Amino acid sequence: MHMNKLEMYIIQLLQRMLSNFIQNLSQVLIEIINSRQHAAKPLIILGPSGVGKETMIKKLKKKYPKIFVKLPSYTTRSKKEGEKNAEDFYFISKEEFDKKKNEGKLFGIQEYNNNYYATNKDILEESVAMNDKIIILNYHIETANHINREGNFNYIALLPPCEAELQRRLAKKKINPEDIDKRMRAGINDIMLISEANYINYRIVNDDETECFKKLESYIKELYPNFFVNNN
Repeated sequence: MHMNKLEMYIIQLLQRMLSNFIQNLSQVLIEIINSRQHAAKPLIILGPSGVGKETMIKKLKKKYPKIFVKLPSYTTRSKKEGEKNAEDFYFISKEEFDKKKNEGKLFGIQEYNNNYYATNKDILEESVAMNDKIIILNYHIETANHINREGNFNYIALLPPCEAELQRRLAKKKINPEDIDKRMRAGINDIMLISEANYINYRIVNDDETECFKKLESYIKELYPNFFVNNN
């Protein structure tokens, strides 16, 4: 069977188009694989109770809603006024918490003030794999010391300017004096552990909310420059 010149031209054109398509598809697949291999590390915010961690996280999410996502933790504590389930925390019973723990569904388990906290392991892994936002986690320093040996994270610690200021901020939380004393003792221990943790990327003294946020922004942009190319 003999082909005329037009038929040969069409076949050659189709072959070139197919070759270009395969090359482009291969490049896309390579980029997808590379993005999964170089997924952004979740960012863990550390600091004693009352230092302003949640305030800074909310400010980041408000200013950069397309960049940051905070994964709500499971907690066995009671819901505080103004908190929303599945937004601030997943509020569950101790029995439910233990069940998820035994099923291996929890990551970063921590106990604080007789309550338990943890992150959903599957949601964390899926969110990291998507690699489209910076995941923020709020963990206790002792938990961070543990997961630092088994995970891949960035860490920024917030510190109070002094013990007296930390106590003043805790008093504003409208908790009973006994709990303030407990949190102060825990906070002083946290500060000591944070000073000893050599894996922490940056430490910020939160003596002014505006200045603290500026420093936090600056440090995060150093850790995740690709996320801020078009978000100055």
